[in-house]
Amino acid sequence: MRFEAWKTEDIMKDIVVRKASASDCDAVVEMSQGIYSGHDYFPCVFLQWLKKKNRVVFVAELDGKVVGLRAIHIVDNGKTFISQSLRIHPSYRGKGFSSFLISAVHEYIRQHYPSILRERFTTKSDNVERLAIQKKYGDGMMLKKDILAFHVNEDFSLSLTLDATSSIKLKHYNKAEFGDVILDTAVANVLFKEGVHIIDWEPFDADKANLNDLAEESDFLLADRGTEEFTNSGIPPKSFSHGRVSPRVEHSHWVVSIYADDPYLMKAHVYEQLKRSREFFKEKYIFSTFHDSTYSSQIKRFLEEEVSLMPVDFFDFGLMLFEKKFS
Repeated sequence: MRFEAWKTEDIMKDIVVRKASASDCDAVVEMSQGIYSGHDYFPCVFLQWLKKKNRVVFVAELDGKVVGLRAIHIVDNGKTFISQSLRIHPSYRGKGFSSFLISAVHEYIRQHYPSILRERFTTKSDNVERLAIQKKYGDGMMLKKDILAFHVNEDFSLSLTLDATSSIKLKHYNKAEFGDVILDTAVANVLFKEGVHIIDWEPFDADKANLNDLAEESDFLLADRGTEEFTNSGIPPKSFSHGRVSPRVEHSHWVVSIYADDPYLMKAHVYEQLKRSREFFKEKYIFSTFHDSTYSSQIKRFLEEEVSLMPVDFFDFGLMLFEKKFS
C-alpha cells in the first residue's frame, strides 16, 4: 500500500496524505486562523519543524487543497510518538477527515518507525472534539496539570521582595548539569510524576535520551540544590522548574513547568521564572505556568494580588495527558 495513495470509500478515495513542505505555509496559516484566540503556536514553528529529523508534519490534500494537518514528534529513544496539531479546515469538519488522517499517519508510523511502543498527546481539558476522538480510540489518561496565564506589559517592574521565601536560593542549571542531575533516574523518579516531564505541552520521559529536546539554549532551568551540593551531599533537589520561550501568533509566551511539593519552593520558582522572563522580553508577553492543581490558588493569589498581573481570560482550562499502546 502506497502511503500517498491511501484508499477508502466515497470522498476519502480522492484524499492524498503526504509530508508537508514549506510551500504549504500559506495553507497552514489559513487553516489555523482563529485557533486558540491568538495563542496558537503552530504557524510560528511550522517551518522549523520541517527541518527536525525526529518530527514529521503531514497534510491531507483534496483536489489540490490542503484540508487537514497532523504532526508527530518521535521521542524517548524511538519508543514514543507525540501526536500534535490535529487540524481540519473549517469547511471540511464533521466528515470523518480526522479519523482518516489519524489512520493514515498511524500506517506511516508502522512502516517507518517499527520500534514505536506508544502514542502520547496532550490537549486542553475543555477540548470536546479532541476528547471525543480520545474516547473513540481508547487512550488512557496519565495525568493532569493546571494552567495559569497572565499578561505582562512592557512597563512591568518586578520590585517585590519575597518574605517567607527570601532564604530559598534556587540554582541555575545548564544543559549538561540538567542531564547529569535532574535527569538522573533516582532524581527524576521523585520530581516527575509517571516519570514524564511536560514542557510547553509536550510530554517526554524524564530521561537523558530526550536531552536535546528537553533543553534549548534560551531555557531557564532551576532547582533548589546545585550540582556541587548534590555531588557533595548526595541529597537530590526537591523541586525543579523549566522556563521556555514559546512564540505565538499574537504574543510570545514564557511557559514554565514547575515540580514542587512545598508551597514556599513553588512560590520561589514562580518568582524567579517571572524575574528571568522579564529580563528576556522587552515587549508585552504572557507568563504561564503548568503545575499541580494543589498550588493553583496560591500561584493565582501571588501573581494577581502581590505582583499585580492581570490574568488571561482565554486560559480557563487545564492540560490532560493521554497515552495509548501502539502496535
